[in-house]
Amino acid sequence: MKIYIDESGDLGWKLDKPNRHGGSSKFITITALIISNEDEKYISRFLSDIYKKYNLTPNIEKKGANFIPEHCAFITSQITNKIISKSNSFKIISITVNKLKVFDSLRKDKNIFYNYVLGLLLKPEIIQYDNVEIVLDKRTIKVSHGHSFPDYIKTEIWGSGINIDISCEFVESTHNKMIWFADWYANFIWRHHEDNESSAYDILINFAKERFLEKKLYF
Repeated sequence: MKIYIDESGDLGWKLDKPNRHGGSSKFITITALIISNEDEKYISRFLSDIYKKYNLTPNIEKKGANFIPEHCAFITSQITNKIISKSNSFKIISITVNKLKVFDSLRKDKNIFYNYVLGLLLKPEIIQYDNVEIVLDKRTIKVSHGHSFPDYIKTEIWGSGINIDISCEFVESTHNKMIWFADWYANFIWRHHEDNESSAYDILINFAKERFLEKKLYF
């Protein structure tokens, strides 16, 4: 099984100033797309349909943050018919952290904090499979804070006596449409918490738990 990961928000702790105006984001959301190799074609086709509808330049990444609420809602409304009805493996999982309530001890090291949160998201999912390939976007915060994650998650899983094949890969998101999809939904979920903009989120939360699972930390 493949797990594609991206996030929205930041790892900063300047929480006394507004986000985008000298301060850090109040929330950080890490989102993963779970999909089998054979079902990735449904994601690719879905993105192609969205690109055609909005006259986007093919093969040029469109960040989730650049979609207006109306587009977010439409995109999410199409998932059931275009993906879920065809793919047995498709699932979105996400974890959002309220940074205002994070323990001071966890704020000391961004690397430890990032690994801890990502581990909470992934471990319950990983143990359901015999073989997992985790794919992360290397252009974002993970460049400096995520490269220790492969050792961390293997220690967590294998240290529990669970024998699963785990591999991790860091890729350029510009060349990976599965990461594009993960980026869209990391942003669509994050903006619900950060900006109270819930156009996509209100649709997502009505998906079956086998298709969308959200965790919240320090709420």
